[in-house]
Amino acid sequence: MAATPFDLRGDCTWGWEVGGVAVQKCEPMNLRRKFMIKSTLPGNPEGHLQSIPSLPGGRFEDRPRPVHFRLELHVRRLRYFMDLLESGYRYALLPDPLPLSLRAERIALGIDLPELDTVPLWSVTRADGAVAIPFVEFIVTQICRTLETIADEAGLAGTAAGEDLVLARGTLRRILEQGSPGSATAAPDLPRLGDIFLPRDLLDEVCGPEGLLRTIAGQCEMLLAAEPVRRGH
Repeated sequence: MAATPFDLRGDCTWGWEVGGVAVQKCEPMNLRRKFMIKSTLPGNPEGHLQSIPSLPGGRFEDRPRPVHFRLELHVRRLRYFMDLLESGYRYALLPDPLPLSLRAERIALGIDLPELDTVPLWSVTRADGAVAIPFVEFIVTQICRTLETIADEAGLAGTAAGEDLVLARGTLRRILEQGSPGSATAAPDLPRLGDIFLPRDLLDEVCGPEGLLRTIAGQCEMLLAAEPVRRGH
């Protein structure tokens, strides 16, 4: 008689009732039973059943992260804050009732600050062309701190690439200082509201098509591409 799905799920036996009716009696399979496979390796012609070995190293989330993985995570965080700053600037100049949301990326990075999702909608331009981006102090501070972390993680101290990242941080801080005196030395650890209007030419220098953020993004891409080679040596 052909096997049924119940034959594969548990211990099943067949019996016969009066009148010649076949009855299948099944017992639930023990969920703690080890999975078995039939070996087809040479030297085991009888095909004995063997237990499937468990994977080494424990759960994936408990395993130590390689350096390159951590560096990629820092670069991804950097991109989020740079995209956030760019989106605020872009939508202040060209308002859009349905701006592109970065909420999914924020949640994926574990940044528990839902107010950051409002940056594009709350960005405004003044009559003289100056632009106010919500939480700009906090966003620029996060970019600068993440740049510093990337330089440390990649061991760039004293290298040309490390100097480029240092210069980028200095430029961002100087620009923020011009718009909000004291922000570069007393940067907030949490987003805080306040109309900080920055000159459009300064923001264009940072967020424009040929701005500083694009340069930083290119440097980080080159860093990620070179990192496996550098670690291999």
